[in-house]
Amino acid sequence: MFKNLFRFYFLFSLIAMLTGTTYARNRIPKFETTRMKSTAGTGIASILMDEATFLNPATIAYYKNASFYFQRSGLEITQSASQQSPAEEFNSMSIIASDAKGLAGGSLSYNTIDYKGEQVKKFSSAFGRPIGKKSSFGINFAYTKEKVFDDNNQLIEQDYKQATFGVAHAINDEVTLGLVVEDPFKERPEETRALAGFQYVYKGFISLMLDMGADYNQNLSDTVMWRAASQLKVFEDFFLRFGTFNDKGRQEKGSGAGVGWLQPKLVLEVAIKNTQRLESVSLNQTGEDIKETSFSLSYRF
Repeated sequence: MFKNLFRFYFLFSLIAMLTGTTYARNRIPKFETTRMKSTAGTGIASILMDEATFLNPATIAYYKNASFYFQRSGLEITQSASQQSPAEEFNSMSIIASDAKGLAGGSLSYNTIDYKGEQVKKFSSAFGRPIGKKSSFGINFAYTKEKVFDDNNQLIEQDYKQATFGVAHAINDEVTLGLVVEDPFKERPEETRALAGFQYVYKGFISLMLDMGADYNQNLSDTVMWRAASQLKVFEDFFLRFGTFNDKGRQEKGSGAGVGWLQPKLVLEVAIKNTQRLESVSLNQTGEDIKETSFSLSYRF
């Protein structure tokens, strides 16, 4: 049944990718899983299952099980005028169903964000397949529907389709590499980027992660981005995570922290992420501080 759903969604997404293009900017914060918030978005080279849809779809190929993921998040924004947006004006939910028991792994996800009268709904399908004993290739198709305010403060509806391609390579049990290309078909020209990732795991106790990238359609020095994070294993089942990032292209920087409780079947995550969005005339962006909190539950079988 899962395989038939993957085939259907794959065909639907592929057809959708070839039709329609919109270029309006999405001013609502981008969706991230709870774990991604704890590492400030770092993890292109991390071997992850639930996060594969949003980081690197190739990494799901390393798993041989299935999972169901649920997440709720909250957010507060303090603008440069020191006016704080109440948390109740933001609501975010995500569901991810993954199946990697066969030769290829895949996932379907649904994410929704409501913020100050604006709304974003995203449907995604991700697939990963081995291309050797230590390497894999993956692709993610996403269809987004949104209701946002235009420059005249009028609520408009629009939709767009995007793709992300990724590869992953495990040099050994300690070192993995990853590479992703976001939106290569330029459905949203301001969101095209290439990112490379590195992860080193020391004796299963501590992990170090680093991502770097830029918009390859613009001046690289003007759009360079880096993210770094670490993970520390404590008390056998608990993992502490810390991360930081600086995105020159989007004029954002910040940090994240979180705790994960991992069991053979059940995974619980909590995280907090702080982002400083700088004022930018070219991006039509006002300065503000964003504080995100998130909780997620994943059951694997």
